[in-house]
Amino acid sequence: MTIVSSPPLAHAAIADPDYSDAYSVDVPPGAATDPAAWTRAIFGRNAFPERAISPTEHLTGDAMPMLDFVASVHVLDGRVTLTTLVRYRNPLGRMYFSVVRPFHRLLVPRMVARGGRKMRDAS
Repeated sequence: MTIVSSPPLAHAAIADPDYSDAYSVDVPPGAATDPAAWTRAIFGRNAFPERAISPTEHLTGDAMPMLDFVASVHVLDGRVTLTTLVRYRNPLGRMYFSVVRPFHRLLVPRMVARGGRKMRDAS
């Protein structure tokens, strides 16, 4: 799985993140390229609140007292990339995400790969 991305809606929402990562997969032949459909395939019913949408990007996320985060599903040039951007609001946010980060890095690539399989099977 390649780590790449520069999603415009995500970077407009959090221009200077304290943490960022991105994981991508190829769009399977015949699969939909709708970013909202990919968000549902990746997150299922556990998707975060929608923040913005464009023809190539679906942005979800939340503002919490300790941190802000967005998750962008960007479909471009035959690739789907899930980018996460996080900005800490205070030291508690930094501490909270230091606990979450190792699990995030293990789970998110698997979620993206599973979403790709779901989209392939749906086509």
